[in-house]
Amino acid sequence: MPELPRLVSAAPSPARKRASSPLARWGFGIFVVGLLAVGAIMVLFATGSHDLPLWLNLVAMLAPVGFGIGLLGVYLEARSGSGSAAGSVADQPGLTPTARS
Repeated sequence: MPELPRLVSAAPSPARKRASSPLARWGFGIFVVGLLAVGAIMVLFATGSHDLPLWLNLVAMLAPVGFGIGLLGVYLEARSGSGSAAGSVADQPGLTPTARS
């Protein structure tokens, strides 16, 4: 019996893993710490605690600060020409650049 041509390759090409910027990773970590503090505050209020310590409220403020730092890191990575996310369409397998009119 004749062998049929393959439409899809048997071994898919390995996906390129992009490394995120250090600023984005730091922002994510700070954001998580702030979210944990917000969760602790919610649990404490649900159990009837009042007048929570100031340090817990200040740590909860790390959530929006970390979010902003993460956004700044992603923005700067996208704007840099040497970032790992930057690349032309011609470098990606299976994609061809199109002409704009």
